[in-house]
Amino acid sequence: MMIRRLVPFFCLISFVVRSQTVSLNDLSAFKTSTANWSIAGDVTVDVNQTNVLTTTPGKGVLACIQLPGKAGLAYNLLTNFEHGDADVEVEFMMAKGSNSGIYLQGRYEIQLFDSWGAKELHVYDVGSIYERWDEARPSGTKGYEGHVPRIDAGKAPGLWQKMKISFQAPRFDAAGKKIANAKMLKVELNGIILHENVELFGPNRSSIDGEVAKGPLMFQGDHGSVAFRNLVIKSFVR
Repeated sequence: MMIRRLVPFFCLISFVVRSQTVSLNDLSAFKTSTANWSIAGDVTVDVNQTNVLTTTPGKGVLACIQLPGKAGLAYNLLTNFEHGDADVEVEFMMAKGSNSGIYLQGRYEIQLFDSWGAKELHVYDVGSIYERWDEARPSGTKGYEGHVPRIDAGKAPGLWQKMKISFQAPRFDAAGKKIANAKMLKVELNGIILHENVELFGPNRSSIDGEVAKGPLMFQGDHGSVAFRNLVIKSFVR
């Protein structure tokens, strides 16, 4: 444990920093999972076939093999632990054509996608802050407030990639009223900064319930096959 002191304009604020390497020797760090999630020693991707990821026995890799025809929130994976302000580091590998995401507090998604070779970036491409969604809005505008990354920093499917996220949780007063929005302070992919100081006015599409001071990490598992390893989270407690 270490203490980090941040000096804003007029005051000194101390944070206790708790760093946790999440064990991927089994699924005990996560809430009840469905059959699409497993622990593996390694994974490989067939770059000639869409959404094909193969595991080998062992420990250290969290693998999701999308089940055909199976979609919905039940196939996502949530951590047992919850976080507020946090830095998250993780490596991931996409199957060809795959789609996934990392949700801070289960609510604010950084998009994972096989964007290799994309000529124009969209809110569904890798590293995007995914859009919010409102069925009551007119057709073509239901998705809104998404943020496209500055650059396509993604690697080809079958290669390990590294994501680093610095997240500031929403703030609430003593009565539970939100007084400040969440922020993505920095999102970095493969050593390249994609976003800085992006304010999040509410949860993204496919999130869990309304905003909270603390929530779990969530990994999307119903859109495509993907693998994760070396998951580290640093929580900042005021």
